[in-house]
Amino acid sequence: MRIKKFTAKNYADALEQVKRELGEDALIMSTRSIKPESPLSGRSVANKVEITAAIEFEEPVATNIEDELDMNEDDGLDMKSLIFNLLSEKGQAQTLGLKPSQFKTFSHLVENGLDEQLASKILKKSISENDEKPAKEKMRAMNLMKKVIPFEGEINLQTEGPKMVAFVGPTGVGKTTTIAKIAADYAIRKNKKVALVSLDTYRLGAVDQLQIYGDIMQLPVEVAGGKNELREIVNKHSDKDLILIDTTGRSHRDKDYSRQLKEIFDAIGGVETHLVLSVTSQEKLFSKTYQQFSPVGVDRVLFTKLDEGLNFGSLFNFSVRNRVPLSYFTAGQNVPEDLEVAAPDKVISLIFN
Repeated sequence: MRIKKFTAKNYADALEQVKRELGEDALIMSTRSIKPESPLSGRSVANKVEITAAIEFEEPVATNIEDELDMNEDDGLDMKSLIFNLLSEKGQAQTLGLKPSQFKTFSHLVENGLDEQLASKILKKSISENDEKPAKEKMRAMNLMKKVIPFEGEINLQTEGPKMVAFVGPTGVGKTTTIAKIAADYAIRKNKKVALVSLDTYRLGAVDQLQIYGDIMQLPVEVAGGKNELREIVNKHSDKDLILIDTTGRSHRDKDYSRQLKEIFDAIGGVETHLVLSVTSQEKLFSKTYQQFSPVGVDRVLFTKLDEGLNFGSLFNFSVRNRVPLSYFTAGQNVPEDLEVAAPDKVISLIFN
Protein backbone atom coordinates (compact mmCIF):
# COMPACT_ATOMS: atom_id res chain seq x y z
CA MET A 1 0.00 0.00 0.00
CA ARG A 2 1.30 3.47 -0.93
CA ILE A 3 0.47 6.33 1.47
CA LYS A 4 1.01 10.00 0.67
CA LYS A 5 0.02 13.41 2.02
CA PHE A 6 -1.31 16.17 -0.24
CA THR A 7 -1.37 19.86 0.71
CA ALA A 8 -3.35 22.62 -1.03
CA LYS A 9 -5.27 25.84 -0.38
CA ASN A 10 -8.61 24.01 -0.22
CA TYR A 11 -10.03 20.49 -0.22
CA ALA A 12 -11.12 20.63 -3.84
CA ASP A 13 -7.55 21.29 -5.05
CA ALA A 14 -6.12 18.68 -2.70
CA LEU A 15 -8.63 16.15 -3.97
CA GLU A 16 -7.57 16.84 -7.55
CA GLN A 17 -3.96 16.10 -6.58
CA VAL A 18 -5.05 12.79 -5.04
CA LYS A 19 -6.93 11.79 -8.17
CA ARG A 20 -4.08 12.76 -10.52
CA GLU A 21 -1.37 10.88 -8.62
CA LEU A 22 -3.18 7.95 -7.02
CA GLY A 23 -6.24 7.58 -9.25
CA GLU A 24 -9.97 7.19 -8.62
CA ASP A 25 -9.47 4.14 -6.36
CA ALA A 26 -7.46 6.02 -3.73
CA LEU A 27 -8.61 5.76 -0.12
CA ILE A 28 -8.95 8.90 2.02
CA MET A 29 -7.39 8.11 5.38
CA SER A 30 -7.60 11.53 7.08
CA THR A 31 -8.11 15.25 6.50
CA ARG A 32 -7.05 18.31 8.49
CA SER A 33 -6.77 22.09 8.27
CA ILE A 34 -3.32 23.64 8.61
CA LYS A 35 -2.92 26.91 10.51
CA PRO A 36 0.00 29.26 9.82
CA GLU A 37 2.85 29.16 12.32
CA SER A 38 3.45 32.90 12.21
CA PRO A 39 1.70 34.84 15.02
CA LEU A 40 1.27 37.73 12.58
CA SER A 41 -0.97 35.67 10.29
CA GLY A 42 -4.10 36.02 12.42
CA ARG A 43 -5.72 34.08 15.17
CA SER A 44 -6.36 30.37 14.41
CA VAL A 45 -7.22 30.92 10.74
CA ALA A 46 -6.45 27.91 8.54
CA ASN A 47 -4.90 28.79 5.19
CA LYS A 48 -4.14 25.27 3.93
CA VAL A 49 -5.61 21.80 4.08
CA GLU A 50 -3.99 18.38 4.11
CA ILE A 51 -5.36 15.06 2.85
CA THR A 52 -3.70 11.74 3.63
CA ALA A 53 -4.55 9.18 0.95
CA ALA A 54 -3.47 5.66 0.05
CA ILE A 55 -3.66 3.27 -2.88
CA GLU A 56 -3.63 -0.54 -2.75
CA PHE A 57 -1.52 -2.24 -5.41
CA GLU A 58 -3.15 -5.65 -5.12
CA GLU A 59 -5.48 -6.74 -7.89
CA PRO A 60 -9.10 -6.19 -6.82
CA VAL A 61 -11.17 -9.27 -6.30
CA ALA A 62 -14.23 -9.47 -8.53
CA THR A 63 -17.45 -9.28 -6.55
CA ASN A 64 -21.12 -8.55 -7.04
CA ILE A 65 -21.52 -6.79 -3.68
CA GLU A 66 -23.15 -3.80 -5.43
CA ASP A 67 -25.92 -6.04 -6.69
CA GLU A 68 -26.39 -7.64 -3.29
CA LEU A 69 -26.74 -4.25 -1.62
CA ASP A 70 -28.99 -2.90 -4.40
CA MET A 71 -26.75 0.13 -4.88
CA ASN A 72 -27.26 2.63 -7.66
CA GLU A 73 -25.43 5.71 -8.87
CA ASP A 74 -27.43 8.09 -6.69
CA ASP A 75 -26.66 6.12 -3.53
CA GLY A 76 -22.88 5.90 -4.13
CA LEU A 77 -20.42 8.25 -2.43
CA ASP A 78 -17.56 9.64 -4.50
CA MET A 79 -14.35 10.77 -2.86
CA LYS A 80 -15.38 14.41 -2.81
CA SER A 81 -18.57 13.69 -0.87
CA LEU A 82 -16.63 11.40 1.47
CA ILE A 83 -14.23 14.19 2.32
CA PHE A 84 -17.11 16.61 2.76
CA ASN A 85 -18.76 14.30 5.28
CA LEU A 86 -15.51 13.98 7.22
CA LEU A 87 -15.41 17.72 7.78
CA SER A 88 -16.89 19.46 10.77
CA GLU A 89 -20.00 21.54 10.16
CA LYS A 90 -17.79 24.64 10.21
CA GLY A 91 -15.50 23.01 7.67
CA GLN A 92 -18.49 22.14 5.49
CA ALA A 93 -19.70 25.72 5.67
CA GLN A 94 -16.26 27.00 4.62
CA THR A 95 -16.12 24.52 1.74
CA LEU A 96 -19.57 25.66 0.56
CA GLY A 97 -18.41 29.27 0.48
CA LEU A 98 -20.40 30.66 3.40
CA LYS A 99 -19.32 33.64 5.49
CA PRO A 100 -18.13 33.20 9.10
CA SER A 101 -21.22 35.09 10.30
CA GLN A 102 -23.37 32.31 8.81
CA PHE A 103 -21.58 29.32 10.35
CA LYS A 104 -23.78 29.18 13.46
CA THR A 105 -27.04 29.26 11.49
CA PHE A 106 -25.69 26.67 9.03
CA SER A 107 -24.77 24.34 11.90
CA HIS A 108 -28.20 24.76 13.46
CA LEU A 109 -29.97 23.95 10.18
CA VAL A 110 -27.83 20.87 9.53
CA GLU A 111 -28.22 19.61 13.10
CA ASN A 112 -31.98 19.87 12.66
CA GLY A 113 -31.98 17.72 9.53
CA LEU A 114 -31.74 20.25 6.70
CA ASP A 115 -29.73 19.07 3.72
CA GLU A 116 -26.29 20.74 3.65
CA GLN A 117 -26.66 21.87 0.04
CA LEU A 118 -30.13 23.31 0.63
CA ALA A 119 -28.96 25.08 3.79
CA SER A 120 -26.02 26.55 1.86
CA LYS A 121 -28.19 27.82 -0.99
CA ILE A 122 -30.63 29.46 1.42
CA LEU A 123 -27.88 31.20 3.36
CA LYS A 124 -26.14 32.40 0.21
CA LYS A 125 -29.42 33.89 -1.03
CA SER A 126 -29.91 35.66 2.28
CA ILE A 127 -26.53 37.42 2.27
CA SER A 128 -26.68 41.19 2.55
CA GLU A 129 -23.65 43.35 1.86
CA ASN A 130 -25.03 46.07 4.10
CA ASP A 131 -25.67 43.97 7.17
CA GLU A 132 -23.72 40.81 8.09
CA LYS A 133 -24.91 40.53 11.67
CA PRO A 134 -25.65 36.82 12.42
CA ALA A 135 -29.07 37.60 13.92
CA LYS A 136 -30.11 39.58 10.84
CA GLU A 137 -28.82 36.90 8.45
CA LYS A 138 -30.67 34.25 10.43
CA MET A 139 -33.90 36.25 10.14
CA ARG A 140 -33.41 36.70 6.39
CA ALA A 141 -32.83 32.95 6.03
CA MET A 142 -36.03 32.20 7.97
CA ASN A 143 -38.06 34.55 5.78
CA LEU A 144 -36.62 33.00 2.62
CA MET A 145 -37.44 29.49 3.83
CA LYS A 146 -41.04 30.53 4.42
CA LYS A 147 -41.29 31.66 0.80
CA VAL A 148 -39.91 28.49 -0.81
CA ILE A 149 -42.11 25.96 1.02
CA PRO A 150 -45.31 25.29 -0.99
CA PHE A 151 -48.56 25.45 0.98
CA GLU A 152 -52.20 24.93 -0.04
CA GLY A 153 -53.92 25.03 3.34
CA GLU A 154 -56.99 23.06 4.33
CA ILE A 155 -59.31 21.13 2.04
CA ASN A 156 -61.36 23.42 -0.18
CA LEU A 157 -64.92 22.24 -0.68
CA GLN A 158 -66.74 22.43 -4.01
CA THR A 159 -69.77 24.59 -4.69
CA GLU A 160 -71.58 21.63 -6.23
CA GLY A 161 -71.29 17.96 -5.35
CA PRO A 162 -69.07 16.33 -2.72
CA LYS A 163 -65.33 16.96 -2.54
CA MET A 164 -63.58 13.58 -2.54
CA VAL A 165 -60.26 13.31 -0.73
CA ALA A 166 -58.20 10.11 -0.43
CA PHE A 167 -55.38 9.57 2.04
CA VAL A 168 -52.51 7.28 1.01
CA GLY A 169 -49.25 6.31 2.66
CA PRO A 170 -47.33 3.56 4.44
CA THR A 171 -48.55 1.50 7.37
CA GLY A 172 -48.52 3.07 10.81
CA VAL A 173 -48.39 6.77 9.89
CA GLY A 174 -51.86 7.48 11.30
CA LYS A 175 -54.06 7.78 8.19
CA THR A 176 -57.28 6.60 9.87
CA THR A 177 -56.85 8.81 12.94
CA THR A 178 -56.01 11.78 10.70
CA ILE A 179 -59.18 11.19 8.68
CA ALA A 180 -61.19 11.20 11.91
CA LYS A 181 -59.65 14.54 12.91
CA ILE A 182 -60.44 16.14 9.56
CA ALA A 183 -63.94 14.67 9.59
CA ALA A 184 -64.57 16.12 13.05
CA ASP A 185 -63.23 19.50 11.94
CA TYR A 186 -65.65 19.73 9.01
CA ALA A 187 -68.65 17.95 10.54
CA ILE A 188 -68.59 19.42 14.05
CA ARG A 189 -66.71 22.72 13.76
CA LYS A 190 -67.80 23.71 10.26
CA ASN A 191 -71.19 21.96 10.30
CA LYS A 192 -70.65 20.24 6.94
CA LYS A 193 -72.08 16.94 5.70
CA VAL A 194 -69.32 14.32 5.75
CA ALA A 195 -69.15 10.64 4.78
CA LEU A 196 -66.30 8.22 5.54
CA VAL A 197 -65.23 5.46 3.15
CA SER A 198 -62.70 2.69 3.71
CA LEU A 199 -60.83 0.92 0.93
CA ASP A 200 -58.81 -0.91 3.59
CA THR A 201 -60.28 -4.41 3.36
CA TYR A 202 -56.77 -5.83 3.87
CA ARG A 203 -55.96 -4.87 7.46
CA LEU A 204 -57.88 -6.43 10.35
CA GLY A 205 -59.63 -3.84 12.48
CA ALA A 206 -59.13 -0.94 10.06
CA VAL A 207 -62.81 -0.68 9.18
CA ASP A 208 -63.79 -1.16 12.84
CA GLN A 209 -61.60 1.78 13.87
CA LEU A 210 -63.17 4.04 11.24
CA GLN A 211 -66.64 2.80 12.22
CA ILE A 212 -66.03 3.73 15.86
CA TYR A 213 -65.10 7.28 14.86
CA GLY A 214 -68.14 7.41 12.59
CA ASP A 215 -70.47 6.27 15.37
CA ILE A 216 -69.09 8.86 17.79
CA MET A 217 -69.56 11.70 15.28
CA GLN A 218 -72.76 10.19 13.84
CA LEU A 219 -71.30 10.04 10.33
CA PRO A 220 -72.01 7.36 7.71
CA VAL A 221 -69.18 4.84 7.19
CA GLU A 222 -68.98 2.78 3.99
CA VAL A 223 -66.64 0.02 2.78
CA ALA A 224 -65.65 -0.34 -0.87
CA GLY A 225 -63.81 -3.33 -2.28
CA GLY A 226 -63.23 -1.83 -5.71
CA LYS A 227 -64.10 0.87 -8.23
CA ASN A 228 -67.68 -0.25 -8.83
CA GLU A 229 -68.55 -0.24 -5.14
CA LEU A 230 -66.83 3.12 -4.64
CA ARG A 231 -68.77 4.62 -7.56
CA GLU A 232 -72.05 3.44 -5.99
CA ILE A 233 -71.06 4.91 -2.61
CA VAL A 234 -70.19 8.28 -4.16
CA ASN A 235 -73.57 8.36 -5.95
CA LYS A 236 -75.31 7.39 -2.72
CA HIS A 237 -73.70 10.32 -0.87
CA SER A 238 -73.98 12.91 -3.62
CA ASP A 239 -75.65 15.23 -1.09
CA LYS A 240 -72.51 15.35 1.08
CA ASP A 241 -70.02 18.22 1.17
CA LEU A 242 -67.01 16.01 1.80
CA ILE A 243 -66.19 12.32 1.30
CA LEU A 244 -63.01 11.16 3.03
CA ILE A 245 -61.43 7.93 1.72
CA ASP A 246 -59.16 5.74 3.83
CA THR A 247 -56.74 3.37 2.07
CA THR A 248 -54.58 0.41 2.99
CA GLY A 249 -51.08 1.11 4.25
CA ARG A 250 -48.54 -0.74 2.14
CA SER A 251 -44.77 -1.05 1.92
CA HIS A 252 -43.05 1.37 -0.46
CA ARG A 253 -41.94 -1.70 -2.42
CA ASP A 254 -45.54 -2.55 -3.35
CA LYS A 255 -45.81 -0.82 -6.74
CA ASP A 256 -48.93 -2.72 -7.83
CA TYR A 257 -51.09 -1.19 -5.10
CA SER A 258 -50.64 2.37 -6.36
CA ARG A 259 -51.68 1.24 -9.85
CA GLN A 260 -54.78 -0.38 -8.36
CA LEU A 261 -55.66 2.83 -6.55
CA LYS A 262 -55.17 4.86 -9.72
CA GLU A 263 -57.61 2.60 -11.56
CA ILE A 264 -60.17 3.00 -8.77
CA PHE A 265 -59.82 6.78 -8.51
CA ASP A 266 -59.84 7.28 -12.29
CA ALA A 267 -63.12 5.39 -12.47
CA ILE A 268 -64.94 7.99 -10.37
CA GLY A 269 -62.76 11.01 -11.20
CA GLY A 270 -62.04 14.16 -9.22
CA VAL A 271 -60.29 12.53 -6.25
CA GLU A 272 -57.78 14.76 -4.44
CA THR A 273 -54.93 12.68 -3.00
CA HIS A 274 -53.07 13.54 0.20
CA LEU A 275 -49.87 11.62 0.96
CA VAL A 276 -49.61 10.96 4.71
CA LEU A 277 -46.08 10.74 6.15
CA SER A 278 -44.77 10.54 9.70
CA VAL A 279 -41.95 12.89 10.72
CA THR A 280 -40.50 10.00 12.73
CA SER A 281 -39.70 8.08 9.53
CA GLN A 282 -36.38 8.23 7.71
CA GLU A 283 -36.12 10.88 5.00
CA LYS A 284 -35.27 8.22 2.42
CA LEU A 285 -38.64 6.59 3.11
CA PHE A 286 -40.36 9.91 2.26
CA SER A 287 -38.90 9.80 -1.24
CA LYS A 288 -39.55 6.09 -1.74
CA THR A 289 -43.18 6.46 -0.65
CA TYR A 290 -43.68 9.52 -2.86
CA GLN A 291 -42.33 7.57 -5.83
CA GLN A 292 -44.61 4.67 -4.97
CA PHE A 293 -47.76 6.79 -5.08
CA SER A 294 -46.73 9.08 -7.93
CA PRO A 295 -48.82 7.08 -10.45
CA VAL A 296 -51.92 7.97 -8.39
CA GLY A 297 -51.04 11.66 -8.51
CA VAL A 298 -50.07 13.20 -5.16
CA ASP A 299 -51.78 16.59 -4.75
CA ARG A 300 -50.68 17.41 -1.21
CA VAL A 301 -48.61 16.01 1.64
CA LEU A 302 -49.65 15.77 5.28
CA PHE A 303 -47.19 15.15 8.13
CA THR A 304 -48.19 13.33 11.32
CA LYS A 305 -46.66 12.69 14.77
CA LEU A 306 -45.01 16.08 15.16
CA ASP A 307 -45.14 15.46 18.91
CA GLU A 308 -42.79 12.49 18.45
CA GLY A 309 -40.33 14.10 16.03
CA LEU A 310 -36.74 14.94 17.02
CA ASN A 311 -35.83 17.20 14.08
CA PHE A 312 -37.84 18.56 11.21
CA GLY A 313 -35.40 19.52 8.48
CA SER A 314 -36.40 16.44 6.48
CA LEU A 315 -39.92 17.88 6.23
CA PHE A 316 -38.47 20.98 4.57
CA ASN A 317 -36.14 18.95 2.31
CA PHE A 318 -38.95 16.77 1.00
CA SER A 319 -41.42 19.57 0.39
CA VAL A 320 -38.95 21.84 -1.41
CA ARG A 321 -37.38 19.13 -3.56
CA ASN A 322 -40.66 17.60 -4.72
CA ARG A 323 -42.72 20.84 -4.77
CA VAL A 324 -45.68 19.12 -3.11
CA PRO A 325 -47.86 21.57 -1.15
CA LEU A 326 -48.34 20.92 2.57
CA SER A 327 -51.91 20.62 3.85
CA TYR A 328 -52.06 19.58 7.52
CA PHE A 329 -49.95 18.68 10.55
CA THR A 330 -51.02 16.37 13.36
CA ALA A 331 -49.50 16.01 16.83
CA GLY A 332 -51.16 13.55 19.21
CA GLN A 333 -54.23 11.32 19.33
CA ASN A 334 -56.91 13.82 20.37
CA VAL A 335 -59.76 14.23 17.86
CA PRO A 336 -60.05 16.89 16.50
CA GLU A 337 -57.77 19.04 18.70
CA ASP A 338 -54.44 17.62 17.49
CA LEU A 339 -54.88 18.82 13.91
CA GLU A 340 -53.70 22.10 12.42
CA VAL A 341 -53.50 23.56 8.94
CA ALA A 342 -49.88 23.62 7.75
CA ALA A 343 -48.41 27.13 7.73
CA PRO A 344 -44.96 28.64 6.99
CA ASP A 345 -44.47 29.96 10.53
CA LYS A 346 -45.06 26.50 11.98
CA VAL A 347 -42.41 24.87 9.79
CA ILE A 348 -39.85 27.54 10.64
CA SER A 349 -40.58 27.31 14.37
CA LEU A 350 -40.11 23.53 14.23
CA ILE A 351 -36.74 23.79 12.46
CA PHE A 352 -35.41 26.67 14.55
CA ASN A 353 -36.83 25.22 17.77
